[in-house]
Amino acid sequence: MKRTTILITLLMLATSACTSIGRLEKDASLNSQNESVIVLGVSPANYRVSIFPGTREAGVFHQNILRPAVVYGAAEDGFIVTKATANETLAITNIRLIANKDSIYGTDFAPCDGKMTMVFDVPAGKVLYLGSIEYEFAGKSLLIKYGQDIDTARKYLDANYPKLSGRLEPWSFEILPTTIKCTSTITVPVYLPRR
Repeated sequence: MKRTTILITLLMLATSACTSIGRLEKDASLNSQNESVIVLGVSPANYRVSIFPGTREAGVFHQNILRPAVVYGAAEDGFIVTKATANETLAITNIRLIANKDSIYGTDFAPCDGKMTMVFDVPAGKVLYLGSIEYEFAGKSLLIKYGQDIDTARKYLDANYPKLSGRLEPWSFEILPTTIKCTSTITVPVYLPRR
């Protein structure tokens, strides 16, 4: 994975230097068949992930650069909880190593030039546990370990999201390459309110 700072820097500017976007509120519920709740374990706490929509074609993830991130942020007590639109394909397309949870600057890693990343489809009306990811910075590379601990995820969700309690179920993902180029120019739309 190679450093790519343009995408996240522009995303940060577009969101007025927010440290997280897309995080689900603690009192959220799931009443629509048009979306699902996604639970993902991420550690250590100084790593932020960006999950973007796209398409899967011939075993490769193609990020839709015109669509905003579903979520960008660090885990809270080990987990990221967000909502995603049903029938979409999502992938982790950037990981940012930051100094601490309040920092917005850091080192970015993207699954580019054939590197692999987590890709998954979103069904309708579910509360899903994807798994847990542990990151480790090693020189100029990022080591990624995927695991499963649904019992810990269930305890976290039940304790912090009472309206989603008892609904968590396991969900699968694939590890696929992306079409992201390590040396390409990345164009990111910045949406501004009308005056």
